[in-house]
Amino acid sequence: MALKLSPEPKTVKLIREARQLTSAAVAAEAKLSEQLLTAIEAKPTELTKAKVVSLAKALAVPPQFLFHKKLEIEENLPDFRTAANRPAILTSAGLSRVQRAKSIISYLDDDVFATGEKPQLAGSIDIKGEVEAAAAVLRKYYSPVRRSDGTVDPGDTFRETRVTIEKEGAIVLCDRVANDSFRGFCFSEKGHFPLILINIAGQRPATKLFTLMHEIVHVLLGRTGVSDPTLIENKVEQFCNRVTASVMMPTDAFVSAFRQLTSKDVRRVANALANRFGVSKQAAAIRISELKLSDDFYGRWLRSLPPRIPPIEEEDEDASVSGGGGIGAQVGRFGYLLPHMLGKAVDKRSISILDAYRLTNLKPQTFSQLAKIGERRLEH
Repeated sequence: MALKLSPEPKTVKLIREARQLTSAAVAAEAKLSEQLLTAIEAKPTELTKAKVVSLAKALAVPPQFLFHKKLEIEENLPDFRTAANRPAILTSAGLSRVQRAKSIISYLDDDVFATGEKPQLAGSIDIKGEVEAAAAVLRKYYSPVRRSDGTVDPGDTFRETRVTIEKEGAIVLCDRVANDSFRGFCFSEKGHFPLILINIAGQRPATKLFTLMHEIVHVLLGRTGVSDPTLIENKVEQFCNRVTASVMMPTDAFVSAFRQLTSKDVRRVANALANRFGVSKQAAAIRISELKLSDDFYGRWLRSLPPRIPPIEEEDEDASVSGGGGIGAQVGRFGYLLPHMLGKAVDKRSISILDAYRLTNLKPQTFSQLAKIGERRLEH
């Protein structure tokens, strides 16, 4: 006899409404009839395991979420949908990274870390305010590193900006989740440790830096979110992009640089500005259109691209120095704040080295090295 499962009706409806999705949209994505979905939300309804999994994917949550009687869904997680009406987070690997990040936050919120000095970043800007007002706050945490010719080095800038924001109490983790379109996540809520997760799979240094800056805006807003190039009509994501662009490509400097270019070729123009400001070519093209410097520039740039663009696999931070692994790669993954906090807790015997291992999966010797590196970068 086939296994039958009955999701919690109120929970299914809660998630759907939090996503701001219609019954028709969810039913179509889950390959269910709209009448069946209406029944599922009204009373306990037995479903096959396959249908439960399909419904969970349509709602972009792990299947077990459908059975929680008291489930909290952040109100700003609503319309993370792609153009094909698919969840921005589709793969199980991506969802597992989200849950792991949440478990780290929950662990750090435990009493052993109650220092009375939790970050005050969350809620320092408001989406109802002007972009420039938010950009003025974000500039405090942007640490551009320039090459000898004055252009921004996105790789070095990522590292220094990461240190700057971690000194303020926001954890930045990097992980590789292949075959998933999301570029980053942020969990930010007043009274909790903000956590940023960057997906480095397929990202160039410039896009990785833009993603970090985008997620820092989420931290400052105090609003959880996901960075995904396929997202559509999400006001929070659009706001974060505009604020990031304003900081990384300041209006006056960007307009001046654009006017100095004599080439009429849209790709050369975008390439030159991307190199100068340490952003992706797409971000530069969008900024040109946003500032109305050239008619339909972004559209013309898109049409000029080759039909197929080869994928880019970005190395972990410092991986090239350490042969693809070793301590440099682990610094790239865990950053400085998380190992530093856990290291201090181990030294004080607030937690055991086994607890630190469970959170990081690092050998004690490697973990100790990371903790010392974190201390040097953040406290000196």
